Amino acid sequence: MEQLEKYIIELEKDVKIDQFNVRDVQLRLPAYKHKWVGRLMRHKYELSKLYAKKFAIKKQVTQKICETTTYKVTKTTAEKAADNHDTIIDVNGEIEDQKIIVEFLEKSEKILSSMTFDIKNIIEVMKLETT
Repeated sequence: MEQLEKYIIELEKDVKIDQFNVRDVQLRLPAYKHKWVGRLMRHKYELSKLYAKKFAIKKQVTQKICETTTYKVTKTTAEKAADNHDTIIDVNGEIEDQKIIVEFLEKSEKILSSMTFDIKNIIEVMKLETT
């Protein structure tokens, strides 16, 4: 989850707004949105690849179980046994990690989308303070 920690720190820097950097943040906001949505899509693609990898590994392990058992097992029983195989467990862990990152990135996208309103409100407050 090192990747998630890195993203949390980076997002914190990207969304930090004060009265001195409002204009800069406002000008960079489209680039920030693009960066974070790009990351979201890359992680969704990686998640999709992991599901495909899991399916392929499960198919191989199931076939191997059916071929190597000393007694006849049904495909369903072999698939259940394959779920407990080390490689499947490892892939499931990778899938869970990617799901957490995708969830974080989806929530980050919502935060960045609402920043336009936050910036507008900050500017309004600054106008009121100067009048």
